Amino acid sequence: MKIGILNTGNLGSRLARAWGAANHQLVLAKDGEDRKIAPLLAELGERARHGSFEQAAQFGEAVLFSVYWPRADAVIDAVGSALDGKIVIETMNPLGVTNEFVHFHDHAFMRDNSTAEYLQNRLPRARVVKAFSLLAAPVLEGAAWSASASKPNVFYATDDQEAGHVARRLIKDAGFTPINAGPLNVARQLEQLGVLLHHIAEHEYNGDTDLIRLGVSIVEALPGPIVRERIS
Repeated sequence: MKIGILNTGNLGSRLARAWGAANHQLVLAKDGEDRKIAPLLAELGERARHGSFEQAAQFGEAVLFSVYWPRADAVIDAVGSALDGKIVIETMNPLGVTNEFVHFHDHAFMRDNSTAEYLQNRLPRARVVKAFSLLAAPVLEGAAWSASASKPNVFYATDDQEAGHVARRLIKDAGFTPINAGPLNVARQLEQLGVLLHHIAEHEYNGDTDLIRLGVSIVEALPGPIVRERIS
């Protein structure tokens, strides 16, 4: 599959490696200094090339929209109509930033919206899927979980069934298990789950607010539930 990556940062670069290894063809765009992805392009060889945001959007049958939230509007403006009809996998969380560069969840925005719904409203002809938003970049590789009892799931939400099928395939190609969370507005609950993970990281992992070790999985009881007579 042809995949455009907007933007090839810490998360986008890891997915680029995984999807390149799965023989997808990539065009990588970088928000900032292009030279920073030169080593990645050399590593991926013929499987990837550099392009502008618009070029990456035009190239991809599926496009990863992994943009720093305060930069989202600027990138949307840069791609224009190039994402019309495209499957757009959105990874953002609604994180604001203070003048002192301290990040915070925008709870006012989160009450009635999500980054995925915002992106869909800005790009009404795109086919938006929410995914990959609950894993920090350092654990978005199978090797990070090699000694763990289970790998984290990657939840996705979309209103477009076909786009969901493509997202499932790409989640599997990245080395994780996809979990269908439902329609796009469920992105609100996924982003709230991100807030919960921040609290867990702070209180259980000694202030690990970068969430560099946490994932979420759905675990099925096997062989199954233990049913007993109810005690009233």
